[in-house]
Amino acid sequence: MKKTAGFTLLELLLVLVLVGIGTGLAMVSVDQLAGRAEERRWLDRTQQELKRLRNRAVLGGSPVQATVYFDAGRIASGGGNVLELPESYRFIATDASRPRPAAARADEGDTLALTFYPDGTMQEAAFLVRTPSGVQQQFRLARISGRIERKDAAPTEP
Repeated sequence: MKKTAGFTLLELLLVLVLVGIGTGLAMVSVDQLAGRAEERRWLDRTQQELKRLRNRAVLGGSPVQATVYFDAGRIASGGGNVLELPESYRFIATDASRPRPAAARADEGDTLALTFYPDGTMQEAAFLVRTPSGVQQQFRLARISGRIERKDAAPTEP
C-alpha cells in the first residue's frame, strides 16, 4: 500500500464551493448593511436640518418659516430647498399634522407649515419618514421645549 500525501481533487473542489458560498453570503450581508447605513444617514440628516432651522431662528432673532412638501419629498425655507430626500424615500403626514388645512395649498399637494421662533420654541408638528426598506421614523417637534425627537414607528412594506 502506498501512502499519498496531499488532497484529492474532490476535496479541493468541495473547499472551493464552500468558500464561494460563504463569500456570496458575506457580500449580500455587506450590501444590506450599507443600505441600512445609508438610510440612517438620511434620517440623521433630516433631524439635523430641522435643528439647523431652529438654530437659524434663535441666532437670527426672527422666526423662520419652513414647509414640508409630502408629495415632493422635500423641506423648503425662504424659497430654497433645505432638504430633498432621494426618490425612494417619503415624507408621510401623521394624524397630528392633518388638522391644518390652511397650511396645504391645492396647487402644491399636501404640505405642512413649520415655524421656528427666536426663543427656541416652535410650532408643534409631527410627520414620518419612510425609507426604501420600509422602516418608518416619526419626527416630533415639541412646541414649548423646542426638542426635535425621532423615534421608530411601525414598519411597513416598501
